[in-house]
Amino acid sequence: MKHLTLRIGIITAVFCMFMACKKELSIENGGFGGTAQGELVDSLGNCKSYVITGEYSVDSAISTSTHYTSIKVNFTAQGKYKIYTDTINGMWFLDSGFAVSSGEAVIKLKGYGTPILPRTTYFTIYFNNNICGFAISVNGSVMGGGGSGGSGGGSGGGTGSGGDYFPTTSGSFWTYQYLPKLGAIDTFKVTTITGLVPIDTLSYAQFATSLADTFYFAKNGKGTYFAYSTIDFDYTFLFDTIPDKFISYPFLKETASVTETWESGSYGPVWTKGARGISKAVFTIISMNGTYTIAGKTYLNVINVERKIQFLADNSSGNYQTLLIGNSFYAKGYGLIDQVIGNQNVSIVRTPTIQ
Repeated sequence: MKHLTLRIGIITAVFCMFMACKKELSIENGGFGGTAQGELVDSLGNCKSYVITGEYSVDSAISTSTHYTSIKVNFTAQGKYKIYTDTINGMWFLDSGFAVSSGEAVIKLKGYGTPILPRTTYFTIYFNNNICGFAISVNGSVMGGGGSGGSGGGSGGGTGSGGDYFPTTSGSFWTYQYLPKLGAIDTFKVTTITGLVPIDTLSYAQFATSLADTFYFAKNGKGTYFAYSTIDFDYTFLFDTIPDKFISYPFLKETASVTETWESGSYGPVWTKGARGISKAVFTIISMNGTYTIAGKTYLNVINVERKIQFLADNSSGNYQTLLIGNSFYAKGYGLIDQVIGNQNVSIVRTPTIQ
């Protein structure tokens, strides 16, 4: 039996002193050609540790000389490099220079900007085709409302309601990682787009991915979260061919009891392995208010939801066949933090053809 795991975690702070023999590289030197190559991860694919320097406070501008993040980079080829982060909460970090030799080096990503909100802020680091991340705590007084939320994958961060298990606030973002890789895809970023879409009786937030897909999620006033989608797991596709329309269904209930079960409506027609039929998803609450540890961080108030994707072939006199079973883990104030999918009858998860 093969297994496919969509592993979603949050890069957490690992504070340690680097060995004195490590050399810092930040050489601004003309006359050199070529582009440096290297890795931000170790031999097991885990992001290397980092050290944050400086105090970060709301409305207090940061300085490149006193505010920086020291990261480890394993250069495999010398040349010019540029390592930088996205701009989050009014701040960003970057460094450029020339790697004079291969091997591990410590790079200082210098800080720029002014923190806006008092919260833990998650940054994504970009170096060639590498993506990792780090987190910085910003001090200050919370001026009412809001809360922190939304992060994931190899790295990520974002904003949302501190009481939501699936934040839908505009601008929230998450970076997710497939383990193992899905073909050539390792990580992808999900961002909540500004503006809501009215569907049925709810207003759905749009979640755009870096893979050019759009997903729709909403929450009603009773603590139930809805997807307007196929009946697949979040950010995955199962069937070979699907209709050119979605259905709305609840995928998470924060007020449910353990062992409570519900189903989506029928979706189809769909095709899988040459068979045509209809599909549905069956959800069961496995645990409520639990703890869950991933990427070295332990989350509280986690809901574990099992999802069974089932298929009924046309002209079949039998019952629905279960194609796929997996578990999704939602943390209060953060959203989807991990999704573990056990693959039974399907060899891969693939982008479908729209009929």
